[in-house]
Amino acid sequence: MKRSNATAGSASVVPPAVTFDTRVVAPHERIDYWEEHCAERVVGLRCSCLSENGLTARYHYFDFGRIKMIDIAADEHFVERTPYLLRRREKDSAFLTLILSGKVFVNRAGQCAVAEAGDVVLYDTNHAYMHGFPAHGRQVIFEIPGDDFRDRFADWNLRELVHFGGSTNPGRIVPIALQNVLHSARTSNWSVENTAGLIEDEIWEVMETACSLVSGRTRSTYHAQTLRRVRRHIAENLHDPDLCPASIASTMGIGLRQLNRLFEDEPLSLMEFIVAKRLESARSDLLRYGSGASISDVSYRWGFKSLAHFSRKFRERFGVSPSRCR
Repeated sequence: MKRSNATAGSASVVPPAVTFDTRVVAPHERIDYWEEHCAERVVGLRCSCLSENGLTARYHYFDFGRIKMIDIAADEHFVERTPYLLRRREKDSAFLTLILSGKVFVNRAGQCAVAEAGDVVLYDTNHAYMHGFPAHGRQVIFEIPGDDFRDRFADWNLRELVHFGGSTNPGRIVPIALQNVLHSARTSNWSVENTAGLIEDEIWEVMETACSLVSGRTRSTYHAQTLRRVRRHIAENLHDPDLCPASIASTMGIGLRQLNRLFEDEPLSLMEFIVAKRLESARSDLLRYGSGASISDVSYRWGFKSLAHFSRKFRERFGVSPSRCR
């Protein structure tokens, strides 16, 4: 195992990574080595390959807090997560995966799909699947805790594979957005507080876009891009107590009626969406800082003008008071 760190005294371009590479062991030991360390950090799998030289593969594992990022590069191989491994190596996560190079054949729940460079595939680790990599390839997995996923998307079942083509409208908005997240992860200044939280926010924005596409609520690429811009503006201005539909429409140069229409088919209205995002951000702060967090400071930081209003909405949303969340 290797752990890379930024040079002392310099800003960290990426957070410290845990790296595993099968080339550090003999060819006949590589499959077992890969399975062992994938089970430790990524997910329990059974692996095979046809090369007489054994499996050549490596991954870089980045811990952003709730969200993890795993950058995997490997030669030809085949992996499967069998029903036995579902029981033996339990894992409750959603994998939002960007294919950077090569191809991957995905077999899951009776589906077989081919994902190419630039595509995104989304699936969970609670159901069996098989992946085949016919040649050298590279992928980046953003790992999302299953509980967090279900908390935000209660009606979205990931039993079936979700595939977004990198060259097909309007689905390609998801690969483009995920590439932007990857760029942010690589170029952010990790010496700045809450950088990981910002990356997490970007991942949730991508997931919201993906959910809108899968559910059929997004009608065109323009619709998806505009909705994403609005969500990004909201995320960047949640601290503003005066953030409201009228201010958003004015800032973004679109009509108020058009703005509200963007959210007509969404689970939440625009104002409900703003309140939900504020509550989620406040809850994250309370969980992160525990008893050291002032409830009033957290509520005002995320745009609530009244502590009583914040406490009432928080209990309605999460079933507990803010003080019980710390």
